[in-house]
Amino acid sequence: MFDILLIGYISILTFSISLLCFASDFTVKYSVKIAKLFRVNKLFVGFALMAVSTGIPELSIAISSIFRKASQIAAGTIIGSNIGDVSLVLGLPILLFNSIFIKKSERNNLLLMLTISLFVMTLVFGLGEIGRIEGVLLILLYVLVMWWMFKNRKEKEVKVEVRRKEKEVNHEPKKKERFFDSKFGVSLKLLVSVLFVLLSSELSVHFAIKLSKMFNYSLEVIGATIFAIGTSLPELMLSMSAIKRKEFSLALGNSLGSVLEQGTLILGILAIFSGEKINLVPFRSVAPFMLLSYLVLGFGIIKMKRLNRLLGAILLLIFISFLIYY
Repeated sequence: MFDILLIGYISILTFSISLLCFASDFTVKYSVKIAKLFRVNKLFVGFALMAVSTGIPELSIAISSIFRKASQIAAGTIIGSNIGDVSLVLGLPILLFNSIFIKKSERNNLLLMLTISLFVMTLVFGLGEIGRIEGVLLILLYVLVMWWMFKNRKEKEVKVEVRRKEKEVNHEPKKKERFFDSKFGVSLKLLVSVLFVLLSSELSVHFAIKLSKMFNYSLEVIGATIFAIGTSLPELMLSMSAIKRKEFSLALGNSLGSVLEQGTLILGILAIFSGEKINLVPFRSVAPFMLLSYLVLGFGIIKMKRLNRLLGAILLLIFISFLIYY
C-alpha cells in the first residue's frame, strides 16, 4: 500500500511540475503579447498582472489563518516568501539561464518598488507588531504604488514601433483579425495560462507535503522548506520562463511586485481582519537575510545595471542560508 501511494504521489508531483513549466512558459508568451497589444511596458504587466496572480497562494493562506485565528502562520509565510521572491525567484533563474539587464527607462520604477518594500519591512520589524491602523496604511500604500505604476504604464518603445508598423501597412489591405489574436482573445489565453499556473503549483505543493509526511518529516521542517519554496513556486517558474526568453522586465516586475504585494496588501489585510495585533518580533532574526537580498538586488540595479551570475549565486546562497537557519 505504501509503495502504491508513493508511486502515485511521485507521478502526480512530476506531472504537476511539468504542467507548471508549460503553463508558465505560455503565461510569459501571452504577457508579452498583452504588453504589445495594449501598448504598456512589460514591467507593469509583471508587476500588476503576474505578481498579483501569483500572490494568490499567500493571500489564501492569510485568509485561512484569519478564520482559524492563526495569524502567525500567515505572517511567517509572508516573511519567508518575501525573502524567497527575491533571493530564490531571481537567483536560481539567473544562474541557470542568463544575466538580467536593467533598462534605463525602468530603473526608477524598480528602485521605487525596492525602496518601498525595504522601508515597509524595516518599519514593521522595528514596530514589532502591527494592528488595524497600520494595516489600513499598508493597503493604501500599495494602492498608491499601483496608481503610480498605472500612470507610467505606457511604453515609449512600443509606441514608436507601433507607429512605424502603422505607416508601413497604411496602404495595404486590412486583414480580418482572428478572435484569438484580438485583445480579448489574447487576454483570455493569458487568463487560462495563469489559472493553470495556480492549479499546477497548488498540486505540486499539496503532493510534496504528502510525500514529506510519508517520510515522517516534522511540520517545522515542512514549513521552513516546502512552504517557503511552495508559496514562491509560481513566481519562480514564471521568472525562469521570462529570463529564458530574455523578457527581463517581466521577471523583475513579477519578483518585486510580489514582494511589495505581500509586504503591503496581504500583510495589511491580515492585520485588519485578524482581530488581534500581528506579532512580528519572533521573525526579527530573519530580517538580515531579507535586508541582504534587497541590498544585493539594489547594488545590481544601481551600480552594475544588471544582475549577473555572481549576484545570482549570492542571492541563491542567501536563500539557502535562510532555510538552514530557519
